[in-house]
Amino acid sequence: MDLGFHYQPFYCEENAWWLCAEPALGAGKRHVVFLLSRAGRCPLLHQREAPPGQLIAWDYHVVVVDGEGRVWDQDTRLPLPTPGLDWLDRTFALTDQLPAIYAPLFRVLAAADYRREFASDRSHMRNRRGHFQRPPPPWPPIGEGMNLDAYLDPEAPHPGRLLSVAQARHWLRASRPDSS
Repeated sequence: MDLGFHYQPFYCEENAWWLCAEPALGAGKRHVVFLLSRAGRCPLLHQREAPPGQLIAWDYHVVVVDGEGRVWDQDTRLPLPTPGLDWLDRTFALTDQLPAIYAPLFRVLAAADYRREFASDRSHMRNRRGHFQRPPPPWPPIGEGMNLDAYLDPEAPHPGRLLSVAQARHWLRASRPDSS
């Protein structure tokens, strides 16, 4: 699924940073959505790194929502983009069968804010010996320093706002997500 976008497996936060600036996403305000849970593992369906029909539990995942409410998830087996509610229903179809601690949370923020404020030195992808656990992207690290943890803390009120599944559904159901 090479559409010419910046993409490196296992670096969804950087892939999303680049995707926010892609003309292919059309007009309208774009949003970045961090997927996380209080358990520190977020189970998702339809991800390319999992066998078809199987869950994968990412420590977090990041997608972009365009001005039409479509989700751009470069790691999904679903079409790119996928209508937001369809993506939500299919990606989290088994959520009700999992312990509550795995309930997905959605940290939503304006793409412009993310592009301006996000920074990753990629230290989270290194093991104790300092070696990368997964090959890094070919482009330089984004920003200066590291602030990824601020986006991943389910107790932090910022950046953006934290939504439950029901709140995310309501947000995506709105006629234009950029109006919320």
